[in-house]
Amino acid sequence: MLPPASRLLPRRRASAAAAPLIGAALFAGVELGCGLLPGGFFERARGEFVLFLAFRPWLLIAAAVLAAAWPLRSRVGFYALALLLAAASETILLAALGVPVPWCEGLRGIAGGVAVVLVADLAIQAARRWRPLAGTLLATAALAGAMGLGAARPYEALVLGPTAPREQAGPKPKLLLMSALPLAWGEGGAFDPASRPTETYRLLEREFDLRPIDAIEPASLAGARLMLVAQPRLLAPEELVALDDWVRDGGKALILTDPQLVWARNWPPGHVLRPPATGLLGPLLAYWGLSLEPFERADLLEVEIGQSRRRLVLQAPGTFQADGRNCRSHRFYLARCRIGRGEAIVLADADLLADRLWTGAASPRGGERHLRTADNPLIVADLLDGLAGLRRDRADRPVAWLTIPGTHAVEATRRRAPWFAALPILFALASGLGMLYARRRSSTNLSTTLSTVNSTRTNDFESP
Repeated sequence: MLPPASRLLPRRRASAAAAPLIGAALFAGVELGCGLLPGGFFERARGEFVLFLAFRPWLLIAAAVLAAAWPLRSRVGFYALALLLAAASETILLAALGVPVPWCEGLRGIAGGVAVVLVADLAIQAARRWRPLAGTLLATAALAGAMGLGAARPYEALVLGPTAPREQAGPKPKLLLMSALPLAWGEGGAFDPASRPTETYRLLEREFDLRPIDAIEPASLAGARLMLVAQPRLLAPEELVALDDWVRDGGKALILTDPQLVWARNWPPGHVLRPPATGLLGPLLAYWGLSLEPFERADLLEVEIGQSRRRLVLQAPGTFQADGRNCRSHRFYLARCRIGRGEAIVLADADLLADRLWTGAASPRGGERHLRTADNPLIVADLLDGLAGLRRDRADRPVAWLTIPGTHAVEATRRRAPWFAALPILFALASGLGMLYARRRSSTNLSTTLSTVNSTRTNDFESP
């Protein structure tokens, strides 16, 4: 006898679900791998979905091509499973690393994936009706070309959410800026047509009423209570005295002085636009009881600072030695000084203001949230607000960073987290392969049963 249809139907349904489930597992695994390896998830150290979402549109187009011959129900199931499985594995990765999971970003990523795959599937299916192979190739090339020409921007706007800075509420505090660094005009100088303010300068302008000054004198300091001094030119003795008097009278200063400046070396030594290669505030710092020396590390150094876990990247920073009279060294590169009725925070690095240390691209959008690689100017703004006694949100939105490796526990967590993230993918893949095995076994049993029935009927017919 043949097996009843009620016994064969579940197996057929299971076999129909095997291919979408295996395809979804492969999709999620490839997206996870792309974010971890080519995307540089641990190198960029962003505890967010954004690096994985950057690969999603291209992978969805490839998925729509590979599933083009499947029936509609199988394709829909495949796309849904792929997006949910990818979101689940990436969520587990972030949770295993101890990062607060950005649920809104994950949901926006699923919505953006649905929009992309809907367009890709409709385009490929319409082209297949014209010619199956040629139409598929033509539609794929058209989709890839459109993505490269800017069609991905609506997807980016959807999945990234707001990336532009917010408007600061209330009046901005007045901030004096004294610096020889190429902040306001860039390294080309004021007479270069391509010159523009650096992203650091623009960010400080969003946070403060920024007023650059050329000389430190009573007239330029009048009425100001907050100043940023970043690798200034050689100050005259009377300027050093004016700065000291201003701080003692209640002024608050953030001073960046670098013993080995790496930034802006394209101008010849002695050129008016070239900033000093070493900090020239030694007499003032010595008067306050602080000495600056080069540090043993000359490469990039990543540190966390502040309760909000801001990420600071330094390059060839110096180190401070304080005698304890007026200044105390809180970190080797940072000292706090109480001078009269005023206060100064001194950082032993000025390269941290260079755009290349914290922006993700050399473009006007390089300082936006999704492209940032560090929080350097935001930390400067936080320190200035602390000096001024202000508590306010930054105009530029924060980034959730991974913990900087340094302990054995952090290193072990980073090694284990990708394996935890792969668990749902491996489970889905094993389930799909199990369904395929059950289908083959069912087909073998059915063939054996049919052969037995036919043999029995033949024997019955031939028997006398």
